[in-house]
Amino acid sequence: MLYDNKYSVHVNTNVTRLNREKLEIWLDEEVKTKRPRDAVIKGNIVISENEKYEGVIIDCSGWKGKAKWLKAIEYLTEPINEDKIIVYFDSRNKGGFSWIVPLPYGTLIGSISYINPEFFLPKIEKRVLDKHGGAIPRVYPEKKIYDLRLGDSTGLIKTFTGGGIFSIAKLLSPLVAGITNNNFEKYFFTYSNIAREIRKQYRITNVLEVLWKFLPILFRMYNDKTINVSEEFDLHSLLFRR
Repeated sequence: MLYDNKYSVHVNTNVTRLNREKLEIWLDEEVKTKRPRDAVIKGNIVISENEKYEGVIIDCSGWKGKAKWLKAIEYLTEPINEDKIIVYFDSRNKGGFSWIVPLPYGTLIGSISYINPEFFLPKIEKRVLDKHGGAIPRVYPEKKIYDLRLGDSTGLIKTFTGGGIFSIAKLLSPLVAGITNNNFEKYFFTYSNIAREIRKQYRITNVLEVLWKFLPILFRMYNDKTINVSEEFDLHSLLFRR
């Protein structure tokens, strides 16, 4: 991690690099989609274009509640000769960050910000192969829910990074088991546990935003030091207990 290209902190942990584009293409091929997507969910009934569907209904429609919204952009470029993920913090980008993620087939460079994220994109001299982006909600999720949801509709989006696959991966198995066994107790229990972590992340992120101008003091204290992370890295709140 680099702050204003002056101070660096190293994080030693195991990570899995996932080809998000291939995952989403595969999911799209596996799911039957009905368009236009004007579905209205009412309990165990979905109404779409005057057609009614009944059964186990799972809301995957995205987040619709209160949130602080960030903008995100990411480029896929030609590969670089690097095997480390680099995360950049900028004094001008309060509450945001940028990254370089080397992959076997290319390099991801991206940024999230409350303002224009392109201002903070890392510069590398490689040909751009693809570009994508969008809006990311920062959500303080409900402690409990009483309907079935998956994805951003849960509000279980990692507050600082904007990652949503984390909650999907955790909820998917108990959700499928619940559909099979007609018992969703484990699904709701898992949701509550993840919501507790995301609520912690939300509060920590709010504090970081308020104290953003003091971030260089923290980086200066840990400059050139290594933080070893043996717990699950998605549990970001654990980093602040060290």
